[in-house]
Amino acid sequence: MKNVHIAGGALHVVGRHYDKNIDDMAAVVLDRALAEAGVDIDALYVASSTTELANKQQLLGVYILESLGLDKLPTFRVENGDNSGAAAIAAAYYAIKSGEHHCVAVVGVDKPHDLLSNQQQDVYSTVLDAYFEKYFGFTPLSYAAMMAKAYMKRYEYRYEDLAMWPILMHDHGVSNPNAYFRKRAKLEDVMNSELVSEPLRLYDVGPLVDGAAAVVLCSRGGGPRILSIATASNTTPFGLRTDYVQLYSTMNAAEVAYKKAGITPRDVATAEVHDSFSIFGVLALEGLGLVERGATLRLLKNGDFPVNYSGGFKARGNVMGATGVYQLLEVTWQLEGRGFKRVDGNYGVIHSMGGVDRISTVIVVGV
Repeated sequence: MKNVHIAGGALHVVGRHYDKNIDDMAAVVLDRALAEAGVDIDALYVASSTTELANKQQLLGVYILESLGLDKLPTFRVENGDNSGAAAIAAAYYAIKSGEHHCVAVVGVDKPHDLLSNQQQDVYSTVLDAYFEKYFGFTPLSYAAMMAKAYMKRYEYRYEDLAMWPILMHDHGVSNPNAYFRKRAKLEDVMNSELVSEPLRLYDVGPLVDGAAAVVLCSRGGGPRILSIATASNTTPFGLRTDYVQLYSTMNAAEVAYKKAGITPRDVATAEVHDSFSIFGVLALEGLGLVERGATLRLLKNGDFPVNYSGGFKARGNVMGATGVYQLLEVTWQLEGRGFKRVDGNYGVIHSMGGVDRISTVIVVGV
């Protein structure tokens, strides 16, 4: 089985890019990633969770290649909700491991700001069951609020404790040049922000942003590499679940990913986790085995914690289907000491989740 090395990558500064088309944004980062890798690719994998709904565009990969004057390459589109980026990385990884391809590129891109805010939320809710959840008005936010209530009740926390998550994310986002929010937040900022779904407030919600990221993966070369990838689904409907303070898809994927990589959670130096809502970040850490169940908010009171140095969804922004590609590069660069943060250690983890604990992908990176 071949190794899978991270040969090059590039990120687009997130924001509201009204002046750019979705394929143009993707082409910019792909061009930069290819230049850094200095190789020709055998295929292109594209992750986008909303291109049909937000941008009225299919065959996105073809138009990205057209922008760069590339021809004859196979291109594949991957959609898995917020998990799309990590799912595309997984597909590319398996193609290289099998020997079918030697070098491939993965591009993640979404542009929700081609829509109005109310339309964005309607699109975002399509990760729920269209007939039995979305139709009756449920949203990912409402489910997150119920999970936050259950967590705080079980472990005897107050909302002030949960507020430490967005405060930490804003602290981390200050040093990330690609982040949407690069300013610190105080407890009173979080507490005084608008109540959006009790107990969650505006500061608990990662803003939807336009963004694009690209990575080139190769079977040859040196440097950082993907040690393992595992994906697990959870097909139990939300209303039939017996425990609302665990992310089962995350736990199952993490167990397999650690085993395949030959490491334990104690070996992880940095992690980028899915925190579209504050409670999801808390549950992700515990699902990954990086923190004992119920202990995350107590640990956050003690100050810095090696998670989401990018600022996570809250400060970097929620780039939806592109998130997994952002996370892969953010963790890799932290391990290498490139860019805005250096960590001590050889292993990093990314956690990407689609829907409300419907599917999770865990990727282990080593240097």
